[in-house]
Amino acid sequence: MIVSFKDAANSSQNVPILFVPGAMSGAWIWENNFASFFRSQGYKVHTMSFSGHGSSAAKRLRLSFSNYVDECVAAMSSCDAPPIVIAHSLGGLVALHAATKIETHSLVLLSPVPAFGVLGSMASLAKKSPISVAKFVSAACYSGITKLGTPPLGIYSDTCHPEAAKTVTSQLQSESIPVLIRLLAPPALQKEKLDPEKILFIAAKGDLIIPYLEVIKSARHIGSEAIVYDGLSHTYQVERSWEDIAKDITRWLHNRAPIQQTY
Repeated sequence: MIVSFKDAANSSQNVPILFVPGAMSGAWIWENNFASFFRSQGYKVHTMSFSGHGSSAAKRLRLSFSNYVDECVAAMSSCDAPPIVIAHSLGGLVALHAATKIETHSLVLLSPVPAFGVLGSMASLAKKSPISVAKFVSAACYSGITKLGTPPLGIYSDTCHPEAAKTVTSQLQSESIPVLIRLLAPPALQKEKLDPEKILFIAAKGDLIIPYLEVIKSARHIGSEAIVYDGLSHTYQVERSWEDIAKDITRWLHNRAPIQQTY
């Protein structure tokens, strides 16, 4: 499902932006934060959701990682020019694979699932809180469990808006189990088809779901730049400083991948 927005009066930028969500979330998670910010800057903003989110258990069991990649490629194709892709967590890894199949203007990846899989991330979280691993896996398989107890460590932090975090938690949806399993050993990334100078990795030292060292490792694997923020959590969309991150992304886009590029 693709949701598109265009503010004709402020459409001064000629490069569209596509927002790709992480696991258990959807297009909605970008609203009232990053999508709203870039729309106010005059960009044509597109957001997408993966079909597994909110669908029946039977359908989720039929969906694979390659299905998610195909859906991301389709969303990119729907833009009227190669888009700037801003993707989060699971969506970050999906977007990387999609970008090997279709032209993109640039990629900004917020705590993406590592190209080499989540085992390292899970092991790191397990050292700090084994129960948080169980909570995260259980919630991904059945979102109803999010209504019980406290979230896993690193999903939110003291720097988040509490009410915004509650709103996100209330809207989380069950994930495709085959997709989750595939994250343990993802398909090999054809990094030779990517331009590392047009990819920015973003990490947070307070993120225990995808630790910042794993994000740096991913960036080095591709040869791309990484920005690491002190503190913060995995859910950038509810951080009080999300607008500062959006402004940093804007500066990087201007300096690294000029938006005046002609197609």
